[in-house]
Amino acid sequence: MEKTALKICGIRSLEEIQDLKNLPIDYFGCIFAPRSPRCVSLALAKEITEIAHSEGKQTVGVFVNASLEQIADTVNLTGIDVVQLHGEESPDICKMLTTKGITVWKAFSIKDKLLPMEDYLPYMDLPLLDTKGVAEGGNGFAFNWQLLEGLDPYSFILAGGVSAENVQEALHYKPAIIDVNSKVEQDNRKSRQLIEKLIKEMEKYRRGIEKYK
Repeated sequence: MEKTALKICGIRSLEEIQDLKNLPIDYFGCIFAPRSPRCVSLALAKEITEIAHSEGKQTVGVFVNASLEQIADTVNLTGIDVVQLHGEESPDICKMLTTKGITVWKAFSIKDKLLPMEDYLPYMDLPLLDTKGVAEGGNGFAFNWQLLEGLDPYSFILAGGVSAENVQEALHYKPAIIDVNSKVEQDNRKSRQLIEKLIKEMEKYRRGIEKYK
């Protein structure tokens, strides 16, 4: 059985990555959107990436309408493994990054219907489906997940409003990756307790599926 991976986005300190590095988290996200309150420096992202790599984890850099040069330089300077484009980037940007050997996730903002992704599909590893809003790098609210019915299992990343309270419903749609940010924060920092609660619910769902196979 394929397994949905977990990404915790918006890591903004060495204390956070040190606190979370031993949990079953597959990806840690660093945000490079200047207007985001979770934006980190290149130097900090490099340190976060080194710690994640020491535990066999990967890091994802989140960009919003950055230039190709900015993205490529950030990859080279920090060692991040994946580029997540969360703005209005064109298929050509995705193509040029892919040509450089960079793994690309392109975000699509969902309101009341899924958006056409065909032009991007050859040039991205996975689409990331998030709620349409105004915040850079995510909004923290869930869209109507019933719109996911009919998508191929494990062919997309699900973001926006996922928490311990609804993650089992999210897993029903078989995303390749669950992407969580604000719903696992307390006092403007990642909460190990909330993340452990989320992980427990994900494991509970998996055990239930295995039981009835």
